[in-house]
Amino acid sequence: MTRSIKVAAVSLALVLGASGCGDLLTGDKLSSDPNNPSQATAQQLFIGVQTNMFTSQENSVAMTVCMWMQQCTGVGGRFVDQFGHYVVNEFSWDGNWFQVYTGGGLIDLRKIEAAERTAGDNVFLGVAQVWEAFDMGVAADLWGNVPYTDAVGGSATPTLDGQMVVYDSVQSVLSQAITNLGGAGTGPLGNDLVYSGDKVKWVAAAHTLKARFLLHTVEAAANKATVYNNVITEATAGIGSRAGDLRAYHSTATSERNIWYQFQTTTFGQDLVAGKALVDRMNARGDPRLPQYFAKNALGTYGGDDPNVAQPGNTVSPLNGISGNTSLRMCPTSSSCGSFQQPLVSYQENELILAEAYNQTGNDAAALTHLNNARGVVPLAPLAGIVGVALLDSIMTEKYITLFQNIEVWNDYRRTCRPALTPFNTGSVNPIWRGKIPGRLYYGGTEMNVNSHIPDPATQVATNGFRNPNDPADCP
Repeated sequence: MTRSIKVAAVSLALVLGASGCGDLLTGDKLSSDPNNPSQATAQQLFIGVQTNMFTSQENSVAMTVCMWMQQCTGVGGRFVDQFGHYVVNEFSWDGNWFQVYTGGGLIDLRKIEAAERTAGDNVFLGVAQVWEAFDMGVAADLWGNVPYTDAVGGSATPTLDGQMVVYDSVQSVLSQAITNLGGAGTGPLGNDLVYSGDKVKWVAAAHTLKARFLLHTVEAAANKATVYNNVITEATAGIGSRAGDLRAYHSTATSERNIWYQFQTTTFGQDLVAGKALVDRMNARGDPRLPQYFAKNALGTYGGDDPNVAQPGNTVSPLNGISGNTSLRMCPTSSSCGSFQQPLVSYQENELILAEAYNQTGNDAAALTHLNNARGVVPLAPLAGIVGVALLDSIMTEKYITLFQNIEVWNDYRRTCRPALTPFNTGSVNPIWRGKIPGRLYYGGTEMNVNSHIPDPATQVATNGFRNPNDPADCP
């Protein structure tokens, strides 16, 4: 089949800060949306779901995280620079909020699931459930308490489920997905833009997602060892090779290009450059991924900008998608610009999850083995003779570099406070952040205006230091 996912218009609108066009999660305005027809087939809806999931992992939230984690830096004084300096509000991620639920989000996923239960296709049902868990798990990561139990149905003002309740539900959905993927049915077949209907790969990805979302509960857990042991169980059954990576589908077609590339080719694109915190770490160890991630600066080397201390322009590497000096992620080859298939859940992540969990349960030998497995993919030479806190530092540094452009880096930082980052000096600009990197996103302002269950911005800022329930302690 011809794989056409038509992502350009909606994704760039979200990247450029456009707010969602709907004002409710359910109701007449949703069901009569001409872009979301009620009579669409499960296969048609599934293409839209995948498109939505790919763009939601690559657009303005991912770029915000890249700046807050100082893998990227915003320059130029326009909206990218402002986001990097924490000048944000309840409308900054309005469109991202609606992506969770509408236009290929939870509502369409539930339609697919209902159709496949009726059709008796457990495999297709299982794949849809993996995407549902991914969708809602990330929503809980970003916003904490979110609508889930009654988000789809008759309520125009759905209530917020507690973040930990959502994580428990996500684990349940993933368990159901794994069971269903072992059942009868043909699945989505060629409409599966990730694994082409490979059940074994979907099962492994589901286990890695279970491990990932379990990690997000450990900081607030009463018994951390129990959580880490459960993480080990799930990740051991997770993605076992690079061939199993869950990647966003992209091609060179205008409507199918990687969102990072699309953004770089707008007038705002050059406002997002390499971050000094990441590039310095990569330079210090001669990391061979530098040309994959960044273009060379005017000096012919690699360097990054600092949100607190602006660096000389000729030392800063761009994420360039326009000129001949481009990163390999922007242009894997001269004729394939925009086609990079972004890794969303990967073998390397799975290995580094295992490394952290083994380290935190006292098995440093196993932790080092899994760290070196991840390093071997790069390739980087294996490490030896490190244990304890030093080993954890190496694991989280490796993950910080490996998961460049992935939202998961922010979850790792909030949990472990690694790597050490100096927040943007907000004292004279935006003192509500207390000199810290923000710990969550504002709820979407459009939803807040119509749903009384969404707390106002002042209440959000005053609650738990603007951190989610799973993040009880500030990073230094």
